[in-house]
Amino acid sequence: MRLGLESTRRLLARLRDPQQGLRGVLVAGTNGKGSVCAITAEMARAAGIRVALLTKPHLTSYRERIRLAGTPIEKSLFAEIADSVSHAADQMAASGGRPTHHELLTAMGFLAARRWGAELVVCEVGLGGRLDATNVWDGGVAVLSSVALDHQAQLGDTIPMIAAEKAAIIKPGNLVVTGAVDAALPAVERSVEAAKARLWRLGHEIELEGGLGPEEPFSVRTPRAARKGLRISLAGSFQRQNAALAVATADCLVELGFPIREGAIRAGLAEVKWPGRMQLLGSVPEVLVDAAHNPAAVEAAVPEIRRQLEHRPGVLLFASMEDHDYRGMLQALGGLGFRKAVFTRTNSARAAPPRALAAAWTGSQESAEPVAQGLERAAHLAGPSGLVVALGSIYLIGEVLSSRRLGVPADPEIPFPPLW
Repeated sequence: MRLGLESTRRLLARLRDPQQGLRGVLVAGTNGKGSVCAITAEMARAAGIRVALLTKPHLTSYRERIRLAGTPIEKSLFAEIADSVSHAADQMAASGGRPTHHELLTAMGFLAARRWGAELVVCEVGLGGRLDATNVWDGGVAVLSSVALDHQAQLGDTIPMIAAEKAAIIKPGNLVVTGAVDAALPAVERSVEAAKARLWRLGHEIELEGGLGPEEPFSVRTPRAARKGLRISLAGSFQRQNAALAVATADCLVELGFPIREGAIRAGLAEVKWPGRMQLLGSVPEVLVDAAHNPAAVEAAVPEIRRQLEHRPGVLLFASMEDHDYRGMLQALGGLGFRKAVFTRTNSARAAPPRALAAAWTGSQESAEPVAQGLERAAHLAGPSGLVVALGSIYLIGEVLSSRRLGVPADPEIPFPPLW
């Protein structure tokens, strides 16, 4: 991992700066940024706009990171883009420094968007904001979904410090949307003021009402429009906030000239799919997977997990990265009454050993690895009428999906582990 923008700028310059002139949305945040990206992109796609959606990490295939018109990039175009970027990286290595994994993938996303002829790019920041490779780009709209403690070693030990790092994606004149609150908000407001940008804040310029129960409609008001009776296809009441931010982002895009009409906003909310987020897999027993991988995300997921566990036994399948706060996540899950917890380990080199996870759990537990074996054990313990709840790591969710032959077919083995 190497934080900083200079290497990415050099790499993109060798590719003739494909990011220049691309318009769209750059989305940072601790939690919810992927969902905001997916919802925004689906609204624009419903409006007939050619959208390139650049997200990270992937669940089962690197092609998921570059979605063109809602579909993972085709293998042939992916290979073509990879060859171009790898050639430029080889040239850089010969003159003193090869780009990192994240820098290569960032360049591939912008190059794919350019060659495909994207009219709009929706791009998710990797880590933080100020020094993330994606921050070389200015699409006109900046979004900060939320701010919580995560990646403290790189971003700082306090909410204001982390917020300042994330708010550094704001460029001069940007239209800015944020869900940041409390101690995080002043840093965002200072960045907006310094950039002479314009800010819409959830709970202020953006108002959200209703939608607390499953499938209950909700309302969103922005300075452009008031909308009632909205519904979103993604499970979990926490997705209302992400939906509100996406609606506001769509309104910002309208101000930039993109023709996203009312019907497209409602259709995007109703039809969006974002795999691995409160997703029920069609199996016996049922398996609920969620990409929550820090305490704040797990706490937001707890109400939906509790609802899913009503009147049936539950078994927790849990894995985490060693540098993530798995103790805080397990504490948030401790009151859900799981019959048992099964701790496992993903293929990532950063994965925490199951014995360390087990030591942080006060209830009944056992360990099983690899993930496929852990899943089978958890399913056996849950029984046909029970529920397996899998979370703690995005890579866990990817391996669960692969073991069930779900999602985009997995890539062949590659000689370096994903960074995040």
